[in-house]
Amino acid sequence: MCLEYYPECGDGGDGCCKRALEIALEYARRECVRERKPVPRVYARKVDFQLYACWSERDGKRIADSIEACCAVCAKADFIGKHFSDKAEDELNRIYSLPDNRTENR
Repeated sequence: MCLEYYPECGDGGDGCCKRALEIALEYARRECVRERKPVPRVYARKVDFQLYACWSERDGKRIADSIEACCAVCAKADFIGKHFSDKAEDELNRIYSLPDNRTENR
């Protein structure tokens, strides 16, 4: 995550957190369109250093979770990926992972 480069974050100025949220929302929208439901609003509140309380209502039930993230934007993206779309979580994990630069010894 951007925490490596911007310890104070809040998005770091390069849009990395906003991009993660846009990706997560796009996957959530796809699933909600399929189910013909609106995308639920996600709320985030800072609890402690890099710990956020996130919650939302889906199908009349409140979903809440504590998320470790560098900022509220990333917390919302992680919450969406964790609770609304498995594909969003997979895509965010792929983005955050480092490329494997090892060469095979043959």
